[in-house]
Amino acid sequence: MRCAIYARYGSDMQRDSSIEDQIRKCREYAVGKGWTIQEKHIHCDRAISAGSMIGRDGLQKLIAEAKQKPRPFDCIVVDDTSRLARNLEDSLRTVKLLDFNGVKVSFVSQRLDSGDKSSRPMLTMYGMMDEQFIQGLADKVHRGQEGQVLKGLQAGGRCYGYRNRPIEDPTRMAKYGRPAVLGVELEIEESEAAVIRRIFDMYASGAGLAQIAKILNAERVLAPQPSSARAMRAWCVSSLHELVRNERYRGVYVWNRTEKRRNPETGRKISKARPESDWIRKEVPAWRIVTEEQWAGVEERLQFIREKLPHTVLGGLNRTAQSRTYLFSGLLVCSECNSRMVIVSGGGKRGYIKYGCPAHRYKGVCGNRLTIRRDRLETQLLNALETRILRPDMTAYLMSRFEQQLRAKLTEMGHGDYASGRVAMERQREELRTQAKRISAAIGHGGNLESLLDHLTGLESEIATLSRKIEAYKPLDLTVTTENARRFAFENVLSLRAMLRSEDIPAARTTLQRHIEKLVLTPITKEGQSMFEVTGTVNLMPTTGKGVMELVARDGLEPPTPAFSGPLSSTVKSLANKDLT
Repeated sequence: MRCAIYARYGSDMQRDSSIEDQIRKCREYAVGKGWTIQEKHIHCDRAISAGSMIGRDGLQKLIAEAKQKPRPFDCIVVDDTSRLARNLEDSLRTVKLLDFNGVKVSFVSQRLDSGDKSSRPMLTMYGMMDEQFIQGLADKVHRGQEGQVLKGLQAGGRCYGYRNRPIEDPTRMAKYGRPAVLGVELEIEESEAAVIRRIFDMYASGAGLAQIAKILNAERVLAPQPSSARAMRAWCVSSLHELVRNERYRGVYVWNRTEKRRNPETGRKISKARPESDWIRKEVPAWRIVTEEQWAGVEERLQFIREKLPHTVLGGLNRTAQSRTYLFSGLLVCSECNSRMVIVSGGGKRGYIKYGCPAHRYKGVCGNRLTIRRDRLETQLLNALETRILRPDMTAYLMSRFEQQLRAKLTEMGHGDYASGRVAMERQREELRTQAKRISAAIGHGGNLESLLDHLTGLESEIATLSRKIEAYKPLDLTVTTENARRFAFENVLSLRAMLRSEDIPAARTTLQRHIEKLVLTPITKEGQSMFEVTGTVNLMPTTGKGVMELVARDGLEPPTPAFSGPLSSTVKSLANKDLT
């Protein structure tokens, strides 16, 4: 039995020695069974949760290897069922997929082998226990956090305006010889508290959040640490929006407003709002940073905005249903700061809606102050796509190159040479027959009858499968295949052309997102006029893996007209100087 090994630990608080211990136990188990360990097929995942298959690169690589023909191993040894998955559906699905590809899974701690007939109900039982452990652990953590909140202690991470001070118990020792931590107190950080008071005063006096962000960024006031989704550490409207609504600054701790739930489609955790009846409010006077008068002034301003400008509650133009139908939204990128261009103004007397850089408009940290009307940008970009990309000669070249690449790929896969493909399978069958003869001879000399018979049965099954493949193996008609490919490429281009001319904006936008990753807008001055130069890569064949255009760029081949993978350049004129806001 040829064995692979899989190991995993789930918390960054654990050590790499956990992986070493698991692999050691798997080795001992395999040696005791007389199995052979395939060293290059030992994979692991470090500090990765087993609640989802997302991010499990080690396991995914092992599954991919199990699908190879011929199989590089017959069994995967895992220390415990919880190392494979802590989700019953994922556990059963993974074992079933491996079993379909002829690979068993053996769990050391439970002495459970997926090849046994009774393994599925046992695996289901252990899977339910592993899943329940995670849920029970989450409940215990939540209960412990609630207890900390009711004591007036911090139950979360870092909060701007405060520093965390652990409360240690000198009578008890935790890991690594450190005192046990009973809880975390918040202490006011005066330098940050002064900024918070200033923000409250400016907002209550009538300054907008974007204006406040620009002032703070211009003065280089250090902003809160950004999330992983935002690389630039700068004040922005969204962070200020949360700051002026944070009741912690008035000495009231509001906890349990959201919960983390795993999306069953993506496996990623997202925040979901809890009903207000689940919220816990705890007064902690020591946390107060702003006076009640400052808080009341901000509340009065917020109430005015809610009554007079209800659309801003939804986040302005960026959150409306109309904004989600803009053709190029999400594809436009500022060349100077790499931010996604957004709608920054609109709804005036003429009703013009304009794109601009949010880092300049709302933060003042980018020098790109140029804006462009949405209708002009869309019209000129669509014209550029039509005239520069979807020309007949470019379409013909695309189909020709796609056919060449397909022929090369088919030949590489063995479909281009019928004789060599059949000979390879016949050679493999002959090797299996030789092995079967040797095992039969060993049985005749009184070897380990049970294991030898099992091995012989497996070889005979593989020989029969190869024989059926050899009988059914026929040369591939490349003429028919490449003709289908040319038709597919042509239909793909026609579909893109038709969709760009369609009035179904949401569908057209989805199509564009399949063919275009991003369009970079660079402000330039040409003949005394301010305008944007637009560059980007348009992939006309996104469904073909790397795509024909990338293959053109990689091969260094030049078509009779500009290469698809080259920049799509189009000068998009802005309005007069009054638009340069």
